[in-house]
Amino acid sequence: MSQLTAHNIEKLTTFELFKHHAALSSSLDLVTLESKEMLLAEIEACARLRSSKLDGLHYHMTKHEALVNVGKEEKKLLDAQIKHHMAEINSIKGMLMEIKRRGFADGNKITGDRYLYHVIPNPKPDIEISSELNDWEPEELDRFAMVEEVITTTHIVSTNGKRIIRSDEKVKTRQIPNPDAIYDAYERNEQLPHGVKVVQKYRIQTKRVLQSVGSSEE
Repeated sequence: MSQLTAHNIEKLTTFELFKHHAALSSSLDLVTLESKEMLLAEIEACARLRSSKLDGLHYHMTKHEALVNVGKEEKKLLDAQIKHHMAEINSIKGMLMEIKRRGFADGNKITGDRYLYHVIPNPKPDIEISSELNDWEPEELDRFAMVEEVITTTHIVSTNGKRIIRSDEKVKTRQIPNPDAIYDAYERNEQLPHGVKVVQKYRIQTKRVLQSVGSSEE
């Protein structure tokens, strides 16, 4: 098809086709009668190609939407596998901690043929709470809980910042466990609220056991 302009419309993007179509349409009153037929043909060809590219956008979009959905499903599977393997790791570490806790370890060491595990107690035990504070008895709340109070003050000032027009203050409170009181009761071997435990946790460090030359190793 012969064109009035030198543009290769087949290589124009969708956005460029819109611009080119608008430019051609605005030129209709500026060309001679002899050129007008060619200009109208180019406008029509531009419009057809533009519509085709617009339809193509839908196919591209739906293709990528489908890929996003596939990715989301794969991510769910990966997250599930990660969660499973983390649970296995924690189970193995828990077994090593239990071996240490029951006195079966050589000090802090548990030694196999190839690997040695250092089971090192954390400096301070952890507090684990599985119950809701609302379920604690009033005397337990009085002893083992405290109130966290967050005060947020908002100032509305003049444009030059020199005058406070209005101040608003919001106070949010919530009951939270009192770790110092819980640790103190634990050290005194006193009763803690239901669902509250103080647990000694350990760090696990793994080292490879190097055997001397000539030693047998499977």
